[in-house]
Amino acid sequence: MKKLLLTTALMLAATPAFAKEYTIKEVTDYDAKKQHFFSPDKLTIQPGDTVTFVNAQDEIHDVMFVNVPKQVDEMIMSPTQEKKGDKFSYTFTVPGTYKFHCHAHEKLGMEGMLIVGQASKAGETKAMDHHKLSKKLEGGDAPAAGGLHQGVGTINSVDAGKHMVNITHDPIKSLNWPKMKMMFTVDSSVDLPGFQQGDAVSFSLKPQGKDDLIITDMKKGK
Repeated sequence: MKKLLLTTALMLAATPAFAKEYTIKEVTDYDAKKQHFFSPDKLTIQPGDTVTFVNAQDEIHDVMFVNVPKQVDEMIMSPTQEKKGDKFSYTFTVPGTYKFHCHAHEKLGMEGMLIVGQASKAGETKAMDHHKLSKKLEGGDAPAAGGLHQGVGTINSVDAGKHMVNITHDPIKSLNWPKMKMMFTVDSSVDLPGFQQGDAVSFSLKPQGKDDLIITDMKKGK
């Protein structure tokens, strides 16, 4: 009996905790003292947990992570969200402190913080400069013909239902982007179910709104 109890205890100790899902609302309330805010704007989760940002009303918002742990190798940012119920989800695997804001309402103090596991110590985070990204989208280096930027990369994941794809792309000179892993919205004209993880692709990016880019064309092969 003691051996059975010991075995059971060891099995429970070795079983990882179930990942959880959290929701943060993007709120505009013109009757409130602070009219644009995240709710909650501070949250502690564990590695492996997923956070979904939900637009609470028909108001333009987005989510941009401006400070992240140094081990994070991608830009975490949502497409522009304009409709009530628009969502953006991300699963956090790297422990540390993450700071984010809504770019459209940054100057109005719409910002928040996530702690994954435990807070980062001094020097363990890095800034992700989305202002430079925005400047490029507003007219930095010249794009190719038709106002499109051309890229090549490898697909990490495909979400055909949401028409989104995660790509590790090579440097894109017309945007002055280094090699990065990013999530992109894909135009409905692209046959996204025809692509899968590991596919090498070439694609065209078109500016949409102030701070977003959408893939308008994608083909297998570089």
